Amino acid sequence: MSTTNPTEAEIRMHNGRPTVFVNGLPRALAGFNPTSRRGAFEASMPWFKPHKMDVYIPQAWIWHFWSGDDILVPPRYSADDSQVPVDEQVRVMLAQDPEAWIMVRFTPHPPDSWRKIHNKELFVTDDGETTRWASLASDAFWDMVNRVSAAIVRYCESRPWADRVIGYTNFTVNEGTHGPVTEGWMFDHGEVMRARWRAFLRAKYPDERKLRAAYGANATYDNVDVPRDRLREPVPQVTDNLYWQDEAMNRPLRDYLELQREIWHQRFTELSASMASAVDRKVIMLYDCHKQTQPGWNLAAFFGPDASWSPAYPEVLAGSGHMDVHALLDIPGCDGLMTPLDYQARGIAGVTEAEGISDSVVLRGQYYYGEMDQRTAPVGEGEFGTPRTDAEFAAITWRNLATAWTRGWNVYWFDIGGGYYDTLERHEIIGRQATAIKASVDWPHETVPGIAVILDDASVLDTNGAGNYLNDAVMWQLRLGLGRCGVPYRVYLLQDLALDQFPDHRVYYFPNLFRVDDARLALLQDKVFGDGHVVVWGPGSGICDGTRLGTDLARRLTGFRFRMVPVNSPRRIALTNFSHPITRDVPPDTILGSQLAYGPLLFPQDGVDLGMAWTKWQCNEVGLAVKTFGRGAAMDVPAGETPQSGDYAGLFSVAVPLPASLWRGLAHYAGAHVYCDENEVVLADSSIVALHSMKPGIKHLHLPEKHTVYDVIEDVELARDTDVITFTLDAPGTRVFRLA
Repeated sequence: MSTTNPTEAEIRMHNGRPTVFVNGLPRALAGFNPTSRRGAFEASMPWFKPHKMDVYIPQAWIWHFWSGDDILVPPRYSADDSQVPVDEQVRVMLAQDPEAWIMVRFTPHPPDSWRKIHNKELFVTDDGETTRWASLASDAFWDMVNRVSAAIVRYCESRPWADRVIGYTNFTVNEGTHGPVTEGWMFDHGEVMRARWRAFLRAKYPDERKLRAAYGANATYDNVDVPRDRLREPVPQVTDNLYWQDEAMNRPLRDYLELQREIWHQRFTELSASMASAVDRKVIMLYDCHKQTQPGWNLAAFFGPDASWSPAYPEVLAGSGHMDVHALLDIPGCDGLMTPLDYQARGIAGVTEAEGISDSVVLRGQYYYGEMDQRTAPVGEGEFGTPRTDAEFAAITWRNLATAWTRGWNVYWFDIGGGYYDTLERHEIIGRQATAIKASVDWPHETVPGIAVILDDASVLDTNGAGNYLNDAVMWQLRLGLGRCGVPYRVYLLQDLALDQFPDHRVYYFPNLFRVDDARLALLQDKVFGDGHVVVWGPGSGICDGTRLGTDLARRLTGFRFRMVPVNSPRRIALTNFSHPITRDVPPDTILGSQLAYGPLLFPQDGVDLGMAWTKWQCNEVGLAVKTFGRGAAMDVPAGETPQSGDYAGLFSVAVPLPASLWRGLAHYAGAHVYCDENEVVLADSSIVALHSMKPGIKHLHLPEKHTVYDVIEDVELARDTDVITFTLDAPGTRVFRLA
């Protein structure tokens, strides 16, 4: 323990979930992160005083600490500064709540003063334009990021209020995503990246003959330039640029992405080490990055009011080097993630999903703290996920909390604009929620067997680099079918399957397992291919081995025989067989898929035909097929017998996303418990079950076994010894129930 500061904070497992322990006691961390904007900060703080928050999150404004090549300690303030200094923020917080804890937040964006003297360290586009973004390859920039991050921590540790500080949250540069890639620029042609690129190739191809075999007869270590983006070529070339590609087709892109991965792993490891070196006691270090639940994120097109959606845009996570991030989730100086909740469908009638890979973090015993930036500006003022009424505000925020509780993490209120929550009506809601958060520290958490989404976060290496397919197959699959099927889902990294603590699930969805090799196949045979599971394969599953594409490779992974058509094509599937348990209760008008064109096409040639592919006119092919292995899925195994290793069923779909009713049929077939037979947003773990809906009426939640049921929102006992919760929902609404 530090000799100067008696406060220590660490992450331990408590009641089945990673929990912050402060001086040996578990805390649920009901938290508030106000804006640091002068005027709005002072106005928002008193509203939270009655709730006795566990933690406040002040912002250390980066330009108070960084100018040019100088670290400013003590920080430089000016009388007319629009941002309240961190010392003043903490003074107000502790004057209001003397027993509250503090977590200091900051984002190390470079100031203009640094850019002006380091123009050669900035990212340069394919068009030769120097951007405002520092290059990932810039040692000068990242050295400053590490220095200023450590300096802020050391400064806070030196303050009189340091004994109230339990952690630091580094929101990294641009919240972890590389700015140029979010704006559609994959390749950096600046001098520092060119030098790093050539050094990378020299290491990867130590014999120059191998370099020439990959890059042409005239290639040398000194003349191979950074590639140019084929997604920015004229429309006819982009149209014929197949999504899945073998090594010979995408070698320059693949090498460049592997370099970005190498650089990001270096940068994040060094940043975490710098943070850890700045403190001599146990505190929590959280980061905003590793948003693996959002592959295919067209960030600029979503957030930019004047930006149109591109028909071909670079995959932002891979372009930022965020691949194989499992290796970065448990390193010195990193205790977990603290990211915003996803903005894509966060409003009323939507779902709550973390931007960060929260389920993998929790699985590893680290902490995930979700930023509930639930903006409440009037409709039309450019905000995202805006509640239009207090009823919608209550429904959305209770849904957010229920998601966090059932996934093993927590959320806090964030007021980036100022005034989002400053009404009596909203604080009546927030007050009850703060009480529930504090009580939740005593609620047991265990993941229930449901649907596991398994992501290969390096899958873009076997593609043309576009994000379009992953946007449909992962991001919108979570928000549409999976989020509304009445069965809980979780999102994991492929490497999580190898962990001893990986929980049992009944359905496994592989949206982007494009590459198959012996090690991956052995892992799936050990953890997935058996016990009556149902395995759902996305359109390109197993299409590559890292060198070539082939139907034999896809068959090796999935067990299906295929015909391949080497074109990009839109994909839809009309269900034609409603006699199978998967489709028996699916509406007859169900059409799945989208207009997005990608390829090559893989058509299954065996298994039970469930639906017809709508692609090219001459392809009279099956689009949805199921095949059993061993004795098949749980529903196939004779009553009274237990599924064994090798007993499972596989479903191959030519198109994504799949609708909620089909996911519910898959869950039934696999023997998963279905909490609701309607297409409602349902959330559940071993002790919490919740429902969010825009449709009023009588609702039914079916429990796996009998429980005493408590209404969390009303804080009353609802029923005893029941396995069905029946209630009337006044929509919009969310109901949250605790099971004992």
